[in-house]
Amino acid sequence: MSAEDFAPVERPSLAELVAKKILDMVRSGNLKPGEQLPPERELALMLQVSRPSVREALRGLQILGVLRMRQGGGIFVTQLEASDLLAPLQFFISLTPQNIDALYQARLLIDSEIARLAAVNLTDEDIARLRSMSILQKNLVADPIGFRVSDLEFHHTLIDACQNPFLERMAKSLFVLGMEYRRISTESQSVLSRSVSDHRVIVEALETRDPEAAAKAVARHLESVYVSTRAAMDPVK
Repeated sequence: MSAEDFAPVERPSLAELVAKKILDMVRSGNLKPGEQLPPERELALMLQVSRPSVREALRGLQILGVLRMRQGGGIFVTQLEASDLLAPLQFFISLTPQNIDALYQARLLIDSEIARLAAVNLTDEDIARLRSMSILQKNLVADPIGFRVSDLEFHHTLIDACQNPFLERMAKSLFVLGMEYRRISTESQSVLSRSVSDHRVIVEALETRDPEAAAKAVARHLESVYVSTRAAMDPVK
């Protein structure tokens, strides 16, 4: 054996241990979304560590989107939404556009399966709502921000209908990440017009209650989203 085999095991810092304890409390439900943490000084006493260690742990959890400081003071557990928890990852991915291929491959797999489940689980009211949104979107092709709001609601309605919390979380997370790219291409009216057409086809497939037709409609939509987003990003590479 070499000396390397006896290299000391690296021990986590006190700040890492504090962060892990707080995360464990969030996971177990002892700290719920929206609840306020004790002040830094009290946390240090409770956990028997220094205030700098607590401060460093809290700062790290804020960066990760688990905690948030509110104006006027106080640190609170966030609502733990995908958009909060993915903020650091969004920043990273926005700097590596080569990951767009992998992102849309993942969306294709997950969103197609969601469409299959939604075709069976959507209520008549859900379908009517999707139909109404697809009609409204015709008037939003000149309003990129308005369209993105409606587009988010359209896809979230579809995602929620799959009635699988694991798929829902993954799909919403990927949608959030996708918008970091998509924001570039949704300034084009021709791109938005294509999405309006794709959404109409998706709704028509869902109305037939045919899982495979719904999956194919979503897959075609994601392909056009991928092509237009890639075209918009290539010039800025």
